[in-house]
Amino acid sequence: MKFLAIILLTFRESFAKKTFVGFLAISSIVLLLFIFALNLDIVDGAQSAVSVFGIQAPDIVELETVILGVESAVAVMLFTGGIFMSLFATSNLIPTLLQPGFIDLFISKPISRLQILSGRFLGAIAIVAFNIAYLMTGTWLILSLKTGIWATGLLWAGIMIITTFIILYTLMTFLGLITKSGPFALMFTYLIIFISPLLLQRDHIYALLSSSVYGNIIDAFYYLLPKTAELGAITQQLVSGNAVYSWMPLWSSLLFAVVIYSASSIIFIKKNF
Repeated sequence: MKFLAIILLTFRESFAKKTFVGFLAISSIVLLLFIFALNLDIVDGAQSAVSVFGIQAPDIVELETVILGVESAVAVMLFTGGIFMSLFATSNLIPTLLQPGFIDLFISKPISRLQILSGRFLGAIAIVAFNIAYLMTGTWLILSLKTGIWATGLLWAGIMIITTFIILYTLMTFLGLITKSGPFALMFTYLIIFISPLLLQRDHIYALLSSSVYGNIIDAFYYLLPKTAELGAITQQLVSGNAVYSWMPLWSSLLFAVVIYSASSIIFIKKNF
């Protein structure tokens, strides 16, 4: 019950700071855009015209192909926007926990430090998971109800977005514990997202390097850091119905998250307050 109370306290804190409300409001606005953006004309049970954001789809393209294309584009957009918004909304939760007076209240209670950190961590995940689930499920329902095509790829995309956030939030948790700075943790995490596509194109960078040592360093960064660019590609493949070419980016990024969160737990347990 005390562990659950920490999660609920994190929820209430986010609600009081209007972070949760703002996230929910933005998600609702996006859903309204999709309600009015997709126009589908049906004549005698068959598609006569379909347009998205005013762009007319060719008549020769099947409706299912159009919708899968739309959902694929939506998944990429929401993957990028959802991750950035989620990280921004939760960036200060760990540094706030470490503030004098706030942390003193927690450690004075008969609850382990691991439960305190885990409760805060899961509280942040719960905030994001609720909003992402609301946004992705709502988008899926709008597109499915309007077209009659009930493809589940967009729901899998929501799970991938939440999973990617969890992976990146372990890094923000670690940095927040080390620096006690939400903005620093956020900027560094954004940097990891930014360099991920560059590391994916490392084969083209090798030719510009003066030594193979630098190439080995780049390879090390690629294999050690979260592969957000490839996680985004997997998300798009799940929505479009194409086969996922490799799950390595997912399991290696999850391994990164486990290692980083374990390090964060050790630091928090041994930290002097």
